[in-house]
Amino acid sequence: MNNKIVLFGCILPLALLFLFCVFLALWLHPVKNAPERPAFIKDAETKVEEIQKQVTQNFFEKKNDYDIDQTVMALYSIEKALAEARNFESLTPFILQKQSGLVAPEIANLKYRFFNVYRKMLESKDKVAEMDSVYKVTTGALSDIIGMTGYDLVSGVRVDREQAKKVWQKRLDDSAKYDRIKSRLEKEQDEMIDLLFEYSETSAKYIREWNRLCSARDRAYLAFYERDWEELINCAQSAADMAPHEKEAHTLLALALVERGKETDASSAKSVINDILKENNGQHAPALLLRGVIEMKAKNFDRAVLDFDQSAAYYPKQTEEIADTLNLYRKRSYLNNSKEGRVIINTYRGITTGAGYFSPDFQKARIYVEKDQKDVAKQKIFDHFFRRRLQGQWDKILADFQFCKSYLDTELPSPIDLSIEPAWLTNSVIVTVNNKGKTDIHNVTVLLCVRFTDMFRGDYMSFPVGESVALLPAGSSVTVGRQNISDITRENIGSVKKWKDIIEYGAVLISDEVITWLPSAPKPMASEDAPAESGQKSIIADDKT
Repeated sequence: MNNKIVLFGCILPLALLFLFCVFLALWLHPVKNAPERPAFIKDAETKVEEIQKQVTQNFFEKKNDYDIDQTVMALYSIEKALAEARNFESLTPFILQKQSGLVAPEIANLKYRFFNVYRKMLESKDKVAEMDSVYKVTTGALSDIIGMTGYDLVSGVRVDREQAKKVWQKRLDDSAKYDRIKSRLEKEQDEMIDLLFEYSETSAKYIREWNRLCSARDRAYLAFYERDWEELINCAQSAADMAPHEKEAHTLLALALVERGKETDASSAKSVINDILKENNGQHAPALLLRGVIEMKAKNFDRAVLDFDQSAAYYPKQTEEIADTLNLYRKRSYLNNSKEGRVIINTYRGITTGAGYFSPDFQKARIYVEKDQKDVAKQKIFDHFFRRRLQGQWDKILADFQFCKSYLDTELPSPIDLSIEPAWLTNSVIVTVNNKGKTDIHNVTVLLCVRFTDMFRGDYMSFPVGESVALLPAGSSVTVGRQNISDITRENIGSVKKWKDIIEYGAVLISDEVITWLPSAPKPMASEDAPAESGQKSIIADDKT
């Protein structure tokens, strides 16, 4: 009994000492809670979770029902956001932006996956420099994978998980200057590497599909340029079968059916047009115009004019696509390096801006020419060019004149001379207009159409010179202004051209009384190094089209 008491007396102090040590350890080193996230992360977490649930639901409901153009545009938007965002806080609003319902769910999910990775890498106590370090590593690795994915499509080099790991490790070694941050990134690297691999594998799959579509669609554009309706129908149908939701190939298919004009082509074209309008809530301007052409060919002129008017109302919205910084033709800049590529781009832009064949006013003019109401037809032609001026769309002005020459039996007489000369000590063009007629002309706008070196024959850059002139009296001349060549060429072709680089030029004059094309001519001779304002001018004779 005494032994037990002695033993208990020894154990009790030891037990108390042990408990005290445990208490002391817990007190000195409390259990760490999950680190607090920055406020912008906490604000976005619930929203991202809700969006991701919807994306997951869409994945099962319409796994194969997507638009490949919209899907690739979503990939492009990720690339652009990574390049433009300054930090995670400015990137997060992009993550929360709603995407088109026609983006493939696998692609739509990528940016939410990225958010779920980087939110774990940030803590509210991080300094700005530390957060910037995390941003540089993670977005840099993703940007590297984006670049390699594009390269993979050309070379056949496969981006695998090991390659993704090397990309991540290189970024980590080069950019993570803070040991505490580097340690945290290393803990999360498995999930980041999974994301990098998923991005490369998924995006490559859809970009390959998009490239196949572009190939078929490009052939359709080239067939349209050659007016080969059979080939256009075959190529456009092939592209449309690949991508039931896209617009360009479907529009080209409807156009070819309208112009081929076989017995059942009109009804087939109407079916394609109705599908386009259904996909675009009835607001696709080119489709409405083509429906009007069908009605015009059937002599249903009132219904045709209504379609043309509705098309004209929607074209300003349509042309926003060209100005969109995510326009996919910006990703295909290589097309500018061949004549055939320029044909594809110019045809696309013509359809999208309502130029030439796709001008609602020109199509209405065809109706009035057929009715032998040439004065009304002429007014519709004027309406088209005034719309061009109002919307500032000049790059397809020559296509407009070509259409007038090919389809409209209407003369646009002009008693106008025009000359250009270089400005002293500045890389500018001075334009002078001479009204040789017996009547005043009002509201005069002049557009130069210039071919510079390295531009294909027949390819011109069109741009307005100076402000519109309110009045040009009969028998008088006016200098309408000067235009800096450097500014125009830098903006339009990405390189600066000079006076000496002009090969030939023409001009378009638009006024209330006269619209005319002044045909191309060689530029006047001048010193290459020091262009001067001299009396040397090149007079371009009027051409009645």
